[in-house]
Amino acid sequence: MLPVSGSQSTYGAVQTFWGHLSMTTSAPTVKRALILSGGGGRGAYQVGVWRRLQEIGWQPDIVCGTSIGSINGALIGSGWDAEQLEAFWASLDRKHAFRVSLWRRIKYRINRVLGRHPNFPALLDNEPLRQTLAEAIDVARLRDDQPRVTVAATNVCRARLEYFAGEQLTVDHILASCSIPVVFPWCEIAGELYWDGGVMANTPIFPALNAGATEILVVLLAPLVGEPVAPPKTTRAAFSWAFDIITIGSAASLLQELASHLGLDLRARRDTLTSQHFLDLGDIRIGVVAPKTAWGIDSILDLDRQHIRQRIGAGYDDATEQLSGFLQQARGEQPSV
Repeated sequence: MLPVSGSQSTYGAVQTFWGHLSMTTSAPTVKRALILSGGGGRGAYQVGVWRRLQEIGWQPDIVCGTSIGSINGALIGSGWDAEQLEAFWASLDRKHAFRVSLWRRIKYRINRVLGRHPNFPALLDNEPLRQTLAEAIDVARLRDDQPRVTVAATNVCRARLEYFAGEQLTVDHILASCSIPVVFPWCEIAGELYWDGGVMANTPIFPALNAGATEILVVLLAPLVGEPVAPPKTTRAAFSWAFDIITIGSAASLLQELASHLGLDLRARRDTLTSQHFLDLGDIRIGVVAPKTAWGIDSILDLDRQHIRQRIGAGYDDATEQLSGFLQQARGEQPSV
């Protein structure tokens, strides 16, 4: 368990994380890192990106994921190719991911009336997802570090971010990384309670930087920059747009996180990252693939097969378009104008 305390400053938290990790980890040499953000049903987009990466032969040495990114990352770490990943998403309907548990909520109310203090009731039961992941993920292969898989989860009671990798990684950690607060129940692991890693780190780039990665590819599930929109006119529209602002803000904070890690002022390079989808920082190159539009809060639990196919296609097309500069830089070429 590798904690980053939410009560610390960003820089201080990074230093705590780096110091702890450097003392406890002896991983193989890492050059390429794939960072997979969270976003529920939007995660199908990452499947399309993975298909493109396989076509061009780009294989990561480390995969870092949050929420749905942790599931896709664990499947990639289990040796799945793009075809297998697409088949998984095509079969992933609601009965394989979550269900409404009326009995859970009735039991909670009864216990409250009787003066007991049961666990906080979630809106949905994610036991079906646990079973689906247990059947799909090869935990033994995840632990062989080829590639190394790291997932992020939020410690509920300690209000801190924790990363899990290597021998400590289990299906429960991956499920915890996907446990959206209130929507899904928290996961108890070794006496600690965990919620979705996206609460504190929706783009978990820290482990890749600490591992010494020099080629880092980030796959976001929200646009790099939000386009101006009309103000919401209904409560539902307001909730949806508020969520989009949060996810867009998480993507936009990428430069700030990099600056804290590397001790650089990257504000002047924001336009480069937005327009060219990569940054050359000398020893480290950062590439970003991101959707061009925000999909709204409904997309989080949206497993409609047509929408899944559309997002896979968008991920493939965006990766094809947006990776050109990053790949040229990785090969030492001059980017085309």
